[in-house]
Formats: sequence, C-alpha cells, structure tokens
Amino acid sequence: MRGKKGKTPPFLSQEFIIQNHGDIVSCVCMVVMVGLMFQATQPLSQIFIAAQHNITKEVEDQKIINYTYGWKDLCTIFFYSLCWIVMHAIIQEYILDKFNKRLHLSKTKLSKFNDSGNMLPFYLASIGFAVDQITKLQILQNFSGLWEKYPQTEMSFMVKFYFILQIAYWIHCYPELFFMKVRSEDISSKVTIYTLYLAFISAAYVSSGTHIALILLAIHYVPEALFALTRIIHCTGKTEISQHGFLVWAVTFVLARLATISIAILIVWFGLGKHDIGKIDITSGNINTQTVRIAWLSAIVLVQAWMAWNFIMSQVQRYRESMPVKSKADKHDRKKKDKLAENQNGGSPRNRTSPRSKKKD
Repeated sequence: MRGKKGKTPPFLSQEFIIQNHGDIVSCVCMVVMVGLMFQATQPLSQIFIAAQHNITKEVEDQKIINYTYGWKDLCTIFFYSLCWIVMHAIIQEYILDKFNKRLHLSKTKLSKFNDSGNMLPFYLASIGFAVDQITKLQILQNFSGLWEKYPQTEMSFMVKFYFILQIAYWIHCYPELFFMKVRSEDISSKVTIYTLYLAFISAAYVSSGTHIALILLAIHYVPEALFALTRIIHCTGKTEISQHGFLVWAVTFVLARLATISIAILIVWFGLGKHDIGKIDITSGNINTQTVRIAWLSAIVLVQAWMAWNFIMSQVQRYRESMPVKSKADKHDRKKKDKLAENQNGGSPRNRTSPRSKKKD
C-alpha cells in the first residue's frame, strides 16, 4: 500500500515485504472472502469469517442464539488479525504519512507519532464498544449478577465478536514490529505489553469472565487513549496543550489503577468467594475455586503494581533529565560573569589587586 521510493526492492525480499505487506495481506483476506461465493468453499470460509460455536435456544417461541468458545475461534482470530494488519496499513498510509510529510518530525518523534496514531482509534473504538455492551446488558444495574450468575459460559454475538477482535488486535501487533521497523531496544518492552494483554484477555474469554473484563478494559483504555492523544499533540509541537494533557493522563492513570484493583477485589475475592467450589468443574465451566481466585487476584494486583512502578520511574526519570539542563545553564551564566569580570579588571578575578594592597603600596 505504501508508495515506492527510489529503486524497487527485489521480489519477496525483506524490504519488498515491508513495503507491500498491506497489499499482500489484503489479497489473502480477499481470497478467504471470495470463498463465501462458492458452495464448495463456503463452509471453510465461514470458519474464518463468521462467529463459531453457537448455541440456539427457544424461549417463548423465540430463538435466541448465544455463543461459547472453542478451537474454531483460532481460525476466526487468525483472519481478523490479518484484517487488523490491513487496517493498520491503511491508517498509516492515508492518514499518518500525510501528517508526517507536513510535520517533518525527527526519527524518535516519528516513531512515537505513528505508534500513538495507530493505537488511538483502537482505544476509542474499544471504549465505545465496551460501554455500549455494558449498557445493553445492564451489567452495572445488576452488578451482583457478575458473581451470582457465574459461570456464564454463553455470551451474545457482540460480546464474542468484541473479544475476538481484542485478541486478534494484540496478536497482529507482533508482526507489526517487523513491518514498522521498530528499534531493537524497544522490542522487548512492547512484546511484554502485548503478551500481558493477550494473556489477560484470553483468560477472561475462556474462563467465563467476559462481563468482568468488559468493565476492566473500559477503565484501562481511558488513560491509554488520553496518553496516545496527548503524545500526538506533543509530537506536533503543541507543548503547552500537551503539558495539561499529560497531567490529566497522570491523574486518570492513577485512578484507573485504583479502580481496577478495587473492582477486582470486590468481584473476585468477596463476590465469587461466596459461591466458590471445592474442585474445578470442567463440564459446567466453573473454575471458581479458592486457588484460582487467588491466582486471578494476584495476577491483576501484580500487573497493576508493575504498571504503577513503571509510571513512577518514568516520572522520576523525566525530572532527573530536566535537572542537568538547569545546572548547565547556571554554569554557562557563571562563565559569562567571570569573563566580564576579567575584561573589566584586566585579568583574572583571582589576580585582581585588593584596595588594601594598594594602600600598603
């Protein structure tokens, strides 16, 4: 999808794949979608495109279709991971690259601008989607149902589709490290973040915790969206606006960490603790044992503490980086004053003759 600059790289070379990965992946997606048009390939294509593992029930002469999870979801996740790669390439080429040509950013700011520019639409869409489902399912109105109705192995189409897209998005971030030519020193930190997202979202998806995860993800994505937006503003040179934005982000970040830990303790420890079982029941999908709840809560609290620690260290580092700038400026001013003193007295300030020495002479 990106325009070619200079010589065309050799066919199927590394540079060729990087430049044309959007077109290559979009062709694969089109092949899967075209398969829906033919009767012979339609069942196979549906596994990749449509939601699988549906359960149909009749309630008052009405058919209600819900969904559960299964191995076919891996095919669906793979297809939508390809779709996210295509979407990423479209945003990069038709939106971000046009701004990059006007802004003339440095390499560091360009990397931050592209990263935030691609993440911001995802965060905003995820927040809106999650809030919409929380409202429609009336989760907050019946908050106790999160533990009283556990396990809820069945989910609506929109909830299932939401988590399929979430998992697919964080999977697509791994190949994007190669396509976007991310610096080697930044890869480890990004891989750690992507893996944590995948682990927690996938765990909530297969352990009947989708409704809980909807609330926690909506809370978590708010400061992430604010940070991405503020960093975009900062890269464009609007420093005064970005300073206020970073302050708002810092406040919402702390509030999000406190809210996540509080809600997790309330639901996982106190709520589900009233309905725990002695052994894991695989047939019903109930894994609400004390050991599992301790593992859930420990993982959530440790990750929140890790995020808070990184936040504190980044703030301390920014403060330390600002200090040497001030000290260097002070040294420069002192050197100027010493030079002025030398010019006025005809020599070094240390070699100036004092009034007392003049009187003795």
